[in-house]
Amino acid sequence: MNDAEKILQELKQLNITVDGLGAKIEGLDTKVDQQGETLNRHGKLLSGLTGSVATVLEDHGAQRADIRSLHTELHASTEELREEIISSREEAKRDNMDLKATVIRQLKDHDKRINDLEDATGIPNPNKH
Repeated sequence: MNDAEKILQELKQLNITVDGLGAKIEGLDTKVDQQGETLNRHGKLLSGLTGSVATVLEDHGAQRADIRSLHTELHASTEELREEIISSREEAKRDNMDLKATVIRQLKDHDKRINDLEDATGIPNPNKH
């Protein structure tokens, strides 16, 4: 085998190697394309999830604002009710004192009249010893 044949054989071998590398590159291109499609799908899923999470967070924020508003209203109503109860108690105490004063006055008047009647008629008081 002379040098030209050796070179020709090396070129054929190199051509086979280049063809094999080309096939491998095509296989890698296919894998890259598949991985790109997978990444695109994942990206779309992440975008959808991000949108859903954003919506949930917005709703949660709105609910928190509503709860704060309700808490404020409840606190104000509680204070208003507390003041109303205190006012009602004070009014009931005054009414009770007025009623006691009226009853005691009438009781004293009746007691005086009974004592006067007992003295005028000469009937002894059974409660006096």
